[in-house]
Amino acid sequence: MTVYRTLALVAAVLLAVAGCGDEPNTGEGAARSPAIPAPPPHFWSAPADTPQQQAAVARATRQIDVCALLPRDTLVDLDLGEIRDVTIGLDSCRAVLGDPAPAEAATLTWHSTLLPPLAPRLGIDKHLGDVHLLLVPDRAPGARACGATARFASGAAFYLGLSIPNRDSCAIADGLLPGMIDRWRQSPVQGTSPDTVDTVLLGADPCAVRAKLDGTADTDERRLTQCLFRYRDETVTVAYDYRVTDQVRARATEEKIDDRTVFRTTSLYDSSIPIYSAVVGPELPAGSTAFVPRVPAVEVTSATDDVARQVMSQVLTLFPQ
Repeated sequence: MTVYRTLALVAAVLLAVAGCGDEPNTGEGAARSPAIPAPPPHFWSAPADTPQQQAAVARATRQIDVCALLPRDTLVDLDLGEIRDVTIGLDSCRAVLGDPAPAEAATLTWHSTLLPPLAPRLGIDKHLGDVHLLLVPDRAPGARACGATARFASGAAFYLGLSIPNRDSCAIADGLLPGMIDRWRQSPVQGTSPDTVDTVLLGADPCAVRAKLDGTADTDERRLTQCLFRYRDETVTVAYDYRVTDQVRARATEEKIDDRTVFRTTSLYDSSIPIYSAVVGPELPAGSTAFVPRVPAVEVTSATDDVARQVMSQVLTLFPQ
C-alpha cells in the first residue's frame, strides 16, 4: 500500500470520527476525539497536499503523547543529574535536571506542532531519512542553549529546546533526535507517559465545533490547539490551552452563556475585538504544570460579540459539566 493511499485511508477514518461531533456527549473527557487507530509509521512520510489530508495529519498529531518522545529513562541516560521535575502543557513537556539552582540546572522543553517546509537561513541544516532537521545554537556570548526542529514530510513536527550549562546543547540535541523521531513514528497515544495528565482537552480537536455550526469555511491556517475558520463573514479563532486561573479572569467581565460562566475581555491590540474564555475542567494536579497550577480553558475570538457568543455556546456543549 502506498503512503498516499494510507494517508487517504487514515484521513477517511479521522473525518468519520469528526462527523460524530453532533452526537451528545457526557462525562469527563467527552470533547476528546474517540480512540482512533494509530497510523502506521510511514503515514508521517506522505506529504499532505489537500485540506482533508492536512486535517488528518493534525488530528493524528494531537493523539501523540509528546512527553513519551523523551521518556524518563532517556533523560537519566543523559547524565545531567537528578530529574528535578517534569511538567506539561497541552502539547508540550518540560524537564529540569541537575543542580537545584535555576541558573545551573539543565532544562529541556519539547512540543509538537505543524510546520510548512523549513527554509533555514542559519544553523545546522540536514536530513535524517525524509525528516528535515534544523539545529540552531544560541548566538549570545557564552550561550549554552540550542533549538532543534524536526519536520516530517507530512507537515507534522516537533521542537526541542535545550539549555544545559557547560555542555554542547546542540550536540546533545543531535543525539536525542533520532530516538525522538523513531518514537514519533510509533505514534504513542495520549497517556503513554506517566507524566501526562488526563484532561478534557488532551487530544481534543478545536475544530470540532464546526460540526455544530452551519456554513463555516476553511482558512489557510492549520494549528494543533487553535482552529481558525470563517463563519457569518467573520474570522473566528477557537483556542484550547491550560491557563493560569487568574489569567482567565484578568481584565474580564463575568457573563453567562446558557447558564455557563464565561469571561469577556477584549484584544490588547484592538479593544473592539471581543474575547470569550471559559474554564472547562478541574485544575491540573499541583506540580504537573510549570511554576503555577493551571486549568483547562477554551477561548473564542471574533469580530463581534454576537458571533463570538454563538460559537462559545456551541463550544461549551462539547464540554458538559
